[in-house]
Amino acid sequence: MKRLTAPLLGAWLVLLLAGCGYHLLGHGGGRGALPADVTAVAISGNGDAELLRGLRQRLADDVAVVAAGDAVDPAHVATLFVQMAPVSFAPSAYSASGVATQYRMTFAGQMTLTRDGRELWQSGNIQRQGDVYVTTIDPTTIEASRTRLLRDLRKAWLDDAMARLRSGF
Repeated sequence: MKRLTAPLLGAWLVLLLAGCGYHLLGHGGGRGALPADVTAVAISGNGDAELLRGLRQRLADDVAVVAAGDAVDPAHVATLFVQMAPVSFAPSAYSASGVATQYRMTFAGQMTLTRDGRELWQSGNIQRQGDVYVTTIDPTTIEASRTRLLRDLRKAWLDDAMARLRSGF
């Protein structure tokens, strides 16, 4: 019986860790995907101004954030390229009379960290979705709900993006 206990306990521990998303891949270390000798990061891409500003603010906790033309030693600068897909806002549920009662918004994109033209890390697709429920035909109410949802999805996307960058996954 004791011979079976250790393997069963080990298997249980592996399943427990795998179930919560733990894995032994990624870059590790305290800086995640950022190499230890990188002292500054330049951010570029097609993200909206609020997204890029939020990314700069969050990255400033870890490393200096510089503009592409700043006079910094290029050997210690990496570039974080943000590639966002257009935000989609499409009807996803209808009433019996065919009027849209729910809209789904999707906020998606990915990041790539490069240095000296070499790709160091890629986030993979990061996507956040949410719904706006339409209980009135008033366009200002729908637009206010849409604006609030976009702000919430942007924040959730930034949280996930920074978690991936800091973990190196």
